[in-house]
Amino acid sequence: MRLSLSAALLLTACTAWAQGTATLTGVVRDEQGGTLPQANVQVVGTTVGAVSDATGSYRLELPAGRELHLRWTYTGHVAYDEDLILNEGEERVLDVRLRLATLPIFEVRDRRAEREQGIERIDPRLARFNPSPLGGVEALLGGQIGVVMRNELSSGYSVRGGNFDENLVYVNDIEVYRPFLVRAGQQEGLSFPNPDMIERISFSAGGFEARYGDKMSSVLDIQYKKPRKFSGTAMASLLGGALQIGSPMANGRLRQITGFRYRTNQLLLGGGDNQGEYRPVYTDLQTYWTYDLKDNLELGFLGLYSRNRYDVVPQTRTTEFGPFNQALRFDVFFDGRERTSFETFFGALNLNVRPNKNLLLKFQTSAFRTFESEHFTIQGQYRLGELERDLGSEQFGEVVRDLGVGTFLDHARNDLDATVITVAHKGYLQLPNSYLQWGADARREVINDKLNEWSLIDSADYSIPLSTGEDLNLSYALKSKLGMESVRASAYLQNTWRWERGDDRWWSLVAGARAQHWTYNGQTVASPRARLTWHPGWKKVLGKDSIVDRDYSFWLATGLYYQPPFYREVRRPDGTLNPDIKAQRSIHLLMGMDRWFEIWERPFKFTAEGYYKKMDDVIPYEVDNIRIRYYGANLAKAYATGLDIKLAGQFIQGVDSWMSIGVLQAREDLKDDVYYWRFNAAGDTIYPGFTRDNVAVDSSAVHPGWIPRPTDQRVNVAMFFQDEMKQWPTFKVHVNLVFGTGLPFGPPNFNRYADTLRTPIYRRVDIGFSKQFLGAEGQSERGWRRHIENLWLTAEVFNLLNINNTIDHTWVTDVSGRQYSIPDYLTPRRFNLKLIAWF
Repeated sequence: MRLSLSAALLLTACTAWAQGTATLTGVVRDEQGGTLPQANVQVVGTTVGAVSDATGSYRLELPAGRELHLRWTYTGHVAYDEDLILNEGEERVLDVRLRLATLPIFEVRDRRAEREQGIERIDPRLARFNPSPLGGVEALLGGQIGVVMRNELSSGYSVRGGNFDENLVYVNDIEVYRPFLVRAGQQEGLSFPNPDMIERISFSAGGFEARYGDKMSSVLDIQYKKPRKFSGTAMASLLGGALQIGSPMANGRLRQITGFRYRTNQLLLGGGDNQGEYRPVYTDLQTYWTYDLKDNLELGFLGLYSRNRYDVVPQTRTTEFGPFNQALRFDVFFDGRERTSFETFFGALNLNVRPNKNLLLKFQTSAFRTFESEHFTIQGQYRLGELERDLGSEQFGEVVRDLGVGTFLDHARNDLDATVITVAHKGYLQLPNSYLQWGADARREVINDKLNEWSLIDSADYSIPLSTGEDLNLSYALKSKLGMESVRASAYLQNTWRWERGDDRWWSLVAGARAQHWTYNGQTVASPRARLTWHPGWKKVLGKDSIVDRDYSFWLATGLYYQPPFYREVRRPDGTLNPDIKAQRSIHLLMGMDRWFEIWERPFKFTAEGYYKKMDDVIPYEVDNIRIRYYGANLAKAYATGLDIKLAGQFIQGVDSWMSIGVLQAREDLKDDVYYWRFNAAGDTIYPGFTRDNVAVDSSAVHPGWIPRPTDQRVNVAMFFQDEMKQWPTFKVHVNLVFGTGLPFGPPNFNRYADTLRTPIYRRVDIGFSKQFLGAEGQSERGWRRHIENLWLTAEVFNLLNINNTIDHTWVTDVSGRQYSIPDYLTPRRFNLKLIAWF
């Protein structure tokens, strides 16, 4: 009997083993039917698993004839578990829908995709509750690693010592652009991405993959929704309104989402030092359609029309500044008008083909057309005076001594139109042990620019610079008519390898290269890039049958990042183009780690990353408000190094918050940069406007060497904190806090060595109070209210502490050559009401 029993058991085991394998395939989607790329499918308790591709599709080879426990997970969504038994040779299709977690960022257990790709996921729904005057997705970047934002009127941001033009922004795999002529945040208006239409936001602060384009700082990758059911949002506030509607049609094969935005910054601009009649109107209409021609063939269209118009008739300006022992007042009385307009048309067609379950091919074509104009003629009669500081004087706070009186006249008639046409192809192939991606594109650029701007300064009846004879010398003049046509062609290839070591231990390597050729200067550049990630799978034994995961990961990323110049980098200060200009080059080296852990039984994530960027063939620039004025030549080398840390989690149950701290040093060295100290007969250094004897008899050359870059902000702290009242969970508070040290600045000329001054510390607190009236948990509605899923009313206070933050400086020069720097402040404390509905 023993022998017979042993033989039966052995035969049963062999039969079970010989049952072979089965195949499980499917698509991972969200609640609305949108696909979830890089979702994880795992057989619990084993190392068997798969990662979905760019369309959310997955494929698993599984043992047949036994019960398996499978788990589907994706960042920001609740995991789904199911037990399966497959027959030998069976090929079962199982599509899974994952619902959003209460806390989209943290209530998940698998973070592998983010760690492998070096990206950070951002919940776009937070944009509607973030108390920021911007109101767009860029406001959410303020707390991300390496990001610095210092202007609440502009969507521009700098990352790790780079400028606004060094950041890539993609919408549905298509690169989008910022305005060319904009010089101040109030002119800029609405940015391209519509937060109500966004499904996913991914951000990388450096060391990004080869599939992303050729810029030196960061990537913001945005994907729009493909709605599977009727839904919409509506928002109205004192700053404007928005409406978005998405719906499926034709039995779900046709899907569309359309959004309209209207915005006016009149509320923000009316309380500053500059008083006048402001008429800023910004409008935007976008639509995104997709249609399934076949089960494996999808056609899509993205269209946009945007018009940002800024009109102002300035009247007066009064700015008080300086310490108590030298309090000054700058008064200006204006005449004239400014009118700025940016009108943009954009259209894109894409065709997605899936020849088989492992291969996805994308074909895209897009056209971008913009018309920009900047017209102003403004005269200002100014008076700079010193205020009475004696508290006992009847004239306390009044001007008792004039330091400068004069008139300036600024004039511009600038017009620009640009056309960019792009054709592109991208491919994705799931191989047995790796994931291959490739792409190629060609882009034709046509830009026509007409510049006519000048400035006249008259101080105490003298024109500066002094004029002799019949000619009137202007302090600044630029007049040119430029045209530039070129073609860019680029291609990339990258692969992802993964090595499983069991017990949640794994390695991954993402390596690739891209190349680009530009016909304007004939230069071809190649950029290899790589990222290695290690997940050690450490665990801590707390006691018998009690083991806690110590969820660490470590990474090393490096690469060569070229940035071929666009139009503004090519244009010299004198209004001519430089056909010999070359691409800027940056070598990235990043080392970092993160850890997921729990405090108070709530998930938290700590991230730390150190970096070093070595840059060559750098094109120097000056920053005027938000306008970047390039030197138009490769005149410098530079570096940026620093450390960024971030803590994110649920400080309050069910509510996301985060805090980041960054330390940075960014410096550059201009080639052949030299200036001279001049000395008079007494041996004193000559300072125009200060020394009496300004006749030079000797001089000494000074080579500045390494100097701070315009974005050298040494310390940046950003915090986004949310709270709710325990007794009233439908009442929430949202706080934005930003602290940043000063930036370098200097006189308005192209002498970079003179930018040795520092702006004051940047400090800002914005707060919002939100109350949910409809859609609360356990609440049922009747009548028309049953069609509204959520209804929130938000009261916001911008710049709660009413701090005067400096964005730029106005320079006043008297006839003796002495210069005075008057700070240009950002917006003061403002109040806003906002009503938001989801249906």
